[in-house]
Amino acid sequence: MRLGLFAAAMLASTAILPAYAQEAAKEIQPEEITNVKITAGTEMLFSMDLALNHVVDGRIYVMDAKTLKPIGIIGTGSLGMAQFPQGSKDIYVATSHLSRTTRGERSDFVEVYSGEDLTFKEEIPISNNRAQALNYRSLFQPSAEMKYLFVQNATPATSVTIVDLAAKKQIGDIPNPGCYGIFPSAKTATRFATLCGDGTVGTIDVKPDGTGEMKPSEAIFDADADAIFTSAYRWGDYWVFPSYGGNIYVIDVEGDTAKLVDKIEVAKGVEGNWRPGGYQPLTVHDKNGIAYMLMHSNGTEGSHKNPAEEIWAVDLKAKKVIGRSKSVPAIGLTVNQGDKPALFAIDGLKAEIVRYDLPDAGKEFALTPAVAASGGDLPDQVEVR
Repeated sequence: MRLGLFAAAMLASTAILPAYAQEAAKEIQPEEITNVKITAGTEMLFSMDLALNHVVDGRIYVMDAKTLKPIGIIGTGSLGMAQFPQGSKDIYVATSHLSRTTRGERSDFVEVYSGEDLTFKEEIPISNNRAQALNYRSLFQPSAEMKYLFVQNATPATSVTIVDLAAKKQIGDIPNPGCYGIFPSAKTATRFATLCGDGTVGTIDVKPDGTGEMKPSEAIFDADADAIFTSAYRWGDYWVFPSYGGNIYVIDVEGDTAKLVDKIEVAKGVEGNWRPGGYQPLTVHDKNGIAYMLMHSNGTEGSHKNPAEEIWAVDLKAKKVIGRSKSVPAIGLTVNQGDKPALFAIDGLKAEIVRYDLPDAGKEFALTPAVAASGGDLPDQVEVR
């Protein structure tokens, strides 16, 4: 009897609900995951998210550089590095994967993604010596002419993996003992430089069999008194490095050995003991020859990771500061290379990407955030293409 009454009640309740259920079914449809074709000519911004709370699941957040509206996401595995070469349609990621996500056998790859729709294209196995570190741009670099990809290794012994892009395979691991970071030649596809702890810069020419020997330069910087950041930007055929002490070093790596072109004393004589800081503290607009630096006051030994209080504009040709502006507490900075350049900063407190539209030439260097958007859980590198 009780079963019968229960069944009758259930039938009665379902007789009342069908209209609502049918309407809900129309409104809630299964989500279809698709890849959106990115409109040709779209300037894209890439926020590298270290994802520290789930570091085996790093991401690249891809945004429209003008509006910072999201376009898509690329997974970068465990502590992956990425490159977005100008003139290339592809995106390259050097990363590690564990067979059981957080444990198990480690496998390392260079992964290739389409810059047209962010889809995965192929992978190239590499040795598992790759430096698993924060997203420092100098740890993964393409050669001139996109002949090779160079990957910094640390076990902790340092070496550089050479990936032949045409052959789609690793062809060698070249030791760079006592040195770190990769700074390719702009003209010679087989050449790159590396910073060394004794203040020299080593130059390595890759042979066809993937081997090479390092040729040291003369001393270029004092590693104790004025160490330089490995996060450098290219300016023409030169590389531009900020130093912990508030200077800029312009270095030529095109020859058999590297040479110092210029040392610009940016912060000398400026009250407040200003120094660069952050994880990506300098960027350069190639055509204008202007470097932009993240600067903080009261700098001391060990303050080189401090977020910025100001952004300084430095004319590399005139060798002088041409503007200073207040900034969000930025830890990373990049600039696009168009005729109307904009700066993109990582707000280290809010984990946001902030776009600053630069003033026209001749106007006061005053920066006002134009738009901001989330850069992920812990963005530590920002690039634009």
